[in-house]
Amino acid sequence: MNEIEYINSLQVRNAINDLANNIRTERSSVQNLFNIYADKSIINRLDNNNNQIVYGRRGTGKTHLLFAFQNLIFDKNSPNKAKRFSVYIDLRKYLPLFTSSNSINVESAILIFQALINDLIEDVTNNLKYIFDISEYGTFSLFEEKRLEKLKTILAELNIEFNGREFKRLGSVEFNKEEIKNISGSLKLNEKPEVNIAGKKEQKNAFAETNVQYLSFNKISKLLEELSCQLNETKIVFLLDEWSEIPIDLQPYLAELIKRVFISSNYTFKIAAIPYRSRFRETIHNEIKIGLEEGGDIFPISIDNRYIYEVDKIGTKNFYNELLINHLKEINSDIFVGVDELKFINYFFANQALAEILIASAGIPRDFINLFILSYNNRNNTTQRIVLKNIRNSTTEWYTSDKKEEIDKDKTTKHLFEELVNQVILIKKKTHFLLPQKYSENKFIKKLVDLRVLHLRQKGISHKHIANKTYDVYSIDYGSYTSLDINKTTLNTDFSELITNLNTVEDIRETRSLSIEDDFFEKFNLETGQGIKCPKCSKTIDINHLAYIKQNICNNCFEKVDE
Repeated sequence: MNEIEYINSLQVRNAINDLANNIRTERSSVQNLFNIYADKSIINRLDNNNNQIVYGRRGTGKTHLLFAFQNLIFDKNSPNKAKRFSVYIDLRKYLPLFTSSNSINVESAILIFQALINDLIEDVTNNLKYIFDISEYGTFSLFEEKRLEKLKTILAELNIEFNGREFKRLGSVEFNKEEIKNISGSLKLNEKPEVNIAGKKEQKNAFAETNVQYLSFNKISKLLEELSCQLNETKIVFLLDEWSEIPIDLQPYLAELIKRVFISSNYTFKIAAIPYRSRFRETIHNEIKIGLEEGGDIFPISIDNRYIYEVDKIGTKNFYNELLINHLKEINSDIFVGVDELKFINYFFANQALAEILIASAGIPRDFINLFILSYNNRNNTTQRIVLKNIRNSTTEWYTSDKKEEIDKDKTTKHLFEELVNQVILIKKKTHFLLPQKYSENKFIKKLVDLRVLHLRQKGISHKHIANKTYDVYSIDYGSYTSLDINKTTLNTDFSELITNLNTVEDIRETRSLSIEDDFFEKFNLETGQGIKCPKCSKTIDINHLAYIKQNICNNCFEKVDE
């Protein structure tokens, strides 16, 4: 069987069709997600006692990474030795706890914080035999029974703490009477399993009413530390997923509660978050800072832009080769009999098509898998490998099904994207461009990056013809072209011709002559109401710039502007 016959075989076709079921980790049936994770070195970067934030855009594999790390934790635990015990929490399930008013972020933060502890208690009580190294049908020893009694006492005290009627101030924020009324009715521990000496669970609610005056974060911290001690010195690792689904104004308050109670204790946090949609620290009234300080309390790692083909061709190809093998091998390992795994990805792609999909994926594994499935299934000629046209048509299909709806929701963001596509793709027939670094913080640019239609490829590069200015390199999702409201007749060409003639960049150095400059953003800001003319320098003030928002200062001449 030659390579073309192999990629068209029934077994391979069925495996690729089943691959769609494993694209999203939370819907996957794979038991051990550690085994199929590509580039396990990133998992090892989590294997420590530091509190860490895993930053990555949608589709970069944050959830997969947390589950793979959870598998690693359990695999490394040994009987009769101190263990690590992970508690995975998808923060989206707390969405009903989020209030609609920005004035009660503290209340919502405490409700979520309480729910975190609820989940901790539930996971611990459901896994006591594992923690104490007792077989499923074994019984607790006399010593362990005493520990269970101590655990009951700790859980009871935690319950009392969370039934308080009033709450200490958080920074300079204090509840008013209405907020206290709201929270006192809501903030009670759910009925939690209480463990008897047989290790069975009973529903019991022994602490319905108490008269505790304050919620003592110090006491809660000590109780949780004692809880860990009673669990054979077990180190608890919280794996918090979907942090960015919490309203951004609320995030620093929850981070502050985590800091007060957990940071100095026997607990560790690994938090998955999306860049540009996360805020772990904030300055509130009277210049008081609340939340977790990056580099001090918690340490960031990024899984964005790890594999950029234009920067590292061999490393990027090897990563996606491993990714494809791991996922398909989990579905049907028989298809790898007699296969050269080092060249596996080459079986499917013509050389130019392989480079194209590695560029189009932009370092996002989920996009790669989807583009691979689409390109494989959309071949008109099954007597050949996937070709360039298949990849480029698939990018259009993938944009329409996965990204278009989010872009269309915000007219201003869509307008900026259309202008970039017009300038870069339609006029210059390029996919990459330079952007002055000061515009990388533009909120609409950040949103386009967040939505995966604009991709940061490299930071800190110089222009070929403009001195003393630093740029970042971006690429555009050219699959968006057919879905945008651009006058396509202006170029006297159709989409298929445009796609065929696009000059895809395979080396970052090729981008150094095409840049988007100040005049582009001045025009955009004035057209969309995002800018006003400065009376001092006559340039356009970006009204979303922090200098203008906080102090009414022009972001060009830095002179104060009267309102």
